[in-house]
Amino acid sequence: MRNSIIFYLNGVKKEVSGQDIFLPLSSYLRYESFLTGTKVVCAEGDCGACTVMLAKWKPQDRGNNYFSINSCIAMTFAMDGASLVTVEGLAEAEKCAEVQSSMIRNFGGQCGFCTPGFIMSITNLLEQKANQKECATACAYVKLNEQNVKNYLTGNLCRCTGYTPIIKAALDVDIKKHILIKDKYPQVDLSVQMRSSVLISTEAGEYFAPTTLIEACQYKDKYPETILFSGSTDLGVQINKGYLQPKKILSLHLIEELYTQQIEGTAITIGARATLSELQKLVQDRIPSLDRFLNIFASPQIKNSATLVGNLANASPIADMTPVMMALDAEVIIYGKSGKSTKPLKDFYLGYKKLNLQKDEIITHIQFQIPDAQQKFENYKVSQRRDLDISTINASFNFSLNNNKIKTARIALGGVAATTLRLADVENKIIGAEINIQTIESIKKLITDAIHPLTDARGTSEYRTILAANLFDKFAKEQLGL
Repeated sequence: MRNSIIFYLNGVKKEVSGQDIFLPLSSYLRYESFLTGTKVVCAEGDCGACTVMLAKWKPQDRGNNYFSINSCIAMTFAMDGASLVTVEGLAEAEKCAEVQSSMIRNFGGQCGFCTPGFIMSITNLLEQKANQKECATACAYVKLNEQNVKNYLTGNLCRCTGYTPIIKAALDVDIKKHILIKDKYPQVDLSVQMRSSVLISTEAGEYFAPTTLIEACQYKDKYPETILFSGSTDLGVQINKGYLQPKKILSLHLIEELYTQQIEGTAITIGARATLSELQKLVQDRIPSLDRFLNIFASPQIKNSATLVGNLANASPIADMTPVMMALDAEVIIYGKSGKSTKPLKDFYLGYKKLNLQKDEIITHIQFQIPDAQQKFENYKVSQRRDLDISTINASFNFSLNNNKIKTARIALGGVAATTLRLADVENKIIGAEINIQTIESIKKLITDAIHPLTDARGTSEYRTILAANLFDKFAKEQLGL
């Protein structure tokens, strides 16, 4: 049993224990390590000024793949086993790295406050493109275009509103001079240390990271107030804003089976530690509609941290992935003291933030089927901003037709009740109906009659009701041939 977390920071080994492990990572970097190039503005994971590069520890994986995360909402204890690189770590012998030099050449710095975050996101772009091409150190044949750059900078905000020189700086990077993070900081193998569970008790709280599921379930059963942390893309915000002060923290990062990303036939199984970025890579050629939806789900930094299981277990009625998974008839795989069990996701939410889960049980995996060629599957989201915003309403539809009649139907809506809804009664009523204008209007009426949305800051009940009907109308026109 270890009483400290171990990670590498700009190539230097760190062992951290005591109350420092409960700091937001950005605070540890700035105030304990004096690496002040990492800036904090929003403390919500929205602006990207705090972006750093991270290679997470994974069992039996020395892939050394670095990716960007928001350090303001990441917790220091989550760095256990990882290799972390900040903007200070890019320089070589006190000489600016090529990405930094390009920002200078193209006047991309402007006021300078957000600049480190943009530099790290451009570095992430080059790192991911290199990984895709499996290129050598010089990475000489990585080709970027303006859309590549914009896609990778969606999680970074410039308060000077001067994005043009930043984009030019990214495009002007001399690839032959750029040194990949994975080459400069090869990830050290910490497998031996990671075979030991971690228990750190302080006045601020207690942190436990077991190496087996049974240990995790026993701890959760003993301490029902325990909060599970993974990407902390929501919990980190709550802590920063003072809404949450957890006393018992459980991390599952040392449990090997939770990193599963598996396809068997048409079944996809995703473990609790698999991120949304990893999910997107897995489905991009198999479920194109889900791949497109994930593009507007969140920034690269958020998707590199957030997990599918975490998004579902958070039990928010406007969680973007819950309608998607319900429309795919996903199942929740659970482990408790009595062993493994499976429950349909559509029956998993008992009320607002209330799960059909016993105090000793932990979600280990989500399993769902790849839609076949006959299924019409699409996902929609309405928010005040098109990209990277909290949903006002979201919807997923999955229909199959036979001779222009509805053979199967799945309708899932978020933002219309205290939980995400699967409209089973509506689905049952429309099986066998012929697809025509009258049927579509009838289904829209059934949908609006089945929901009773609340009014809040993002929209009125009437607005949400109209949106639900209009989204189905859009689906019918785009996917059902009307």
